[in-house]
Amino acid sequence: MSNDSGKDGDATRGQLSPAERDALKARSSGLGQKLEAAKGRHAPPKDGAAQASAMARAMRLSTELIGGIVVGGALGYFLDKWLDTWPWLFILMFLLGSAAGITNVVRTASKEKTPPAPSVPDDDDDDDLKKPRI
Repeated sequence: MSNDSGKDGDATRGQLSPAERDALKARSSGLGQKLEAAKGRHAPPKDGAAQASAMARAMRLSTELIGGIVVGGALGYFLDKWLDTWPWLFILMFLLGSAAGITNVVRTASKEKTPPAPSVPDDDDDDDLKKPRI
């Protein structure tokens, strides 16, 4: 009994007919065109204005956070020296300043939230035809 009976069927395995090869090339080029169109729609801005704007927002947020911590710590330090209660008011005001700084950062960041990117339409356009329109 010989095992070479399956070898004849394997000779054409992985080979594409010319019609299949042309269909694959057509699908491939169509997919490439769709990808290029999608890249064009979602391309990042080419100018440096967007990067400068992002840097300005980052600097503002970090300044608000550090400012809250420094002001709270300084106020606590001077109150402790004046009332001779070292280190209790310093610790309390440092923590309150930190909380205020974090609150300011969260509030400012939530106001400046960027909108979500527009969605890419589905390739299954025929599904929309099946749905009844009202």
